[in-house]
Amino acid sequence: MIYQHRQVIAREGRLEQRHRAFQDTALSALDDHGSTLIAAWEVWTGADADCAVYQMRQFDSLADWEGHQQRVSADTVMAASRQATLSPVLDQVDTAIVRMAAGIPALPRDWPEIATVRGTPRGFFEQRILRFKPGTAAAHHALYQAEVIPALTRCGGELMGLFDTVIGPGTMNASSHRSIEVRRFADLQCWQDWRNDQDHVPELRELMKERYITLVAQLDSVLMRPLDYSRVR
Repeated sequence: MIYQHRQVIAREGRLEQRHRAFQDTALSALDDHGSTLIAAWEVWTGADADCAVYQMRQFDSLADWEGHQQRVSADTVMAASRQATLSPVLDQVDTAIVRMAAGIPALPRDWPEIATVRGTPRGFFEQRILRFKPGTAAAHHALYQAEVIPALTRCGGELMGLFDTVIGPGTMNASSHRSIEVRRFADLQCWQDWRNDQDHVPELRELMKERYITLVAQLDSVLMRPLDYSRVR
């Protein structure tokens, strides 16, 4: 599987307009053209809080994604509707194609209908965009799988995924120097406990603040909340 990871920004109080316009003009049409929107998160803290949304769409392959782009481009009715109602409220859209890093448990292939998930409980998600110096991503991933994931699980967190970039920033020839980590926490207290333990539990502090962080060249983190039409909750 591959995933389209997209950041959408609507500043100056226009994010709610974007939410309404997207659901009215694009949500079902994009699914009808063969993509599955698995996640949609509104940014709570971090860069562009209250102005940005991150989305993830799932595809079987790059060929499947390319076919979807062609079908969407050919849909003149959808394009006109989006141009009239959705585009005017947007400031910026950035897209990358990513895949799950080797050894990380796969996400489900099949997802429930959006109508069945609306109104169901939602957690909180921390997204971390990681950039590595050339040649160091493999060492990061090895430590991450061996020690960081178990530590996160012991503290009550849950890994949604660690994705390597296939097309977009941080790619060079056949390698990726940019990954996206997404963690789920049942509530804000669970997230805060994970943060506090890194200060007060010696073993976790040594792992995260002395060994792990030395493998990361740059880190951008946001805390996010799923929108009501997000399948990932």
